[in-house]
Amino acid sequence: MTDIAEGKAMLGSLTDKQVEVLDLLVMHRTTKEIARELAIAPNTVDQRIGAVRDKWGTVNRKDTARLYAQLVELCGKPLCDFSRVDAGPALPDEADQDLPVDPVFVLSDARPMERHPDWYGAPTIELAGLEAFDAKFGRAGRIVAVIVLALMMAVTLAATLSIADVLGRLI
Repeated sequence: MTDIAEGKAMLGSLTDKQVEVLDLLVMHRTTKEIARELAIAPNTVDQRIGAVRDKWGTVNRKDTARLYAQLVELCGKPLCDFSRVDAGPALPDEADQDLPVDPVFVLSDARPMERHPDWYGAPTIELAGLEAFDAKFGRAGRIVAVIVLALMMAVTLAATLSIADVLGRLI
């Protein structure tokens, strides 16, 4: 590897924005997750990682993250002044999540993407599909909707059978 002075120099060559991205990259976050957390475009995340790759001569994201983790461990975050205060979870339900080493995405993990105020004006949250229905009508609304849909299917089936019966008598 390298000595501490060389490690400090390599870490010192990074901008604060590149360090933010690399801290999340070391935690195995995807480009989209990093972009969402930092409220930047995914392309910007890739550009910052690419700039670090060019500085350090690494081949890919994995090697860049591995080298960054080794350098931080070698120098020690307090020694190199790269400490970062965690602001806590972005959403209240995130604090309770225990993610496995290789997380699997399931529908219950889905959450709406927040728009950045600079891109589209006022910050909004877009909900789609069942999340939008639940936000508007709640759990009771979903139960009522299921019952109504079941009744509509039953009426449709009864109408289809009666039409088939009438057509069968005509033939």
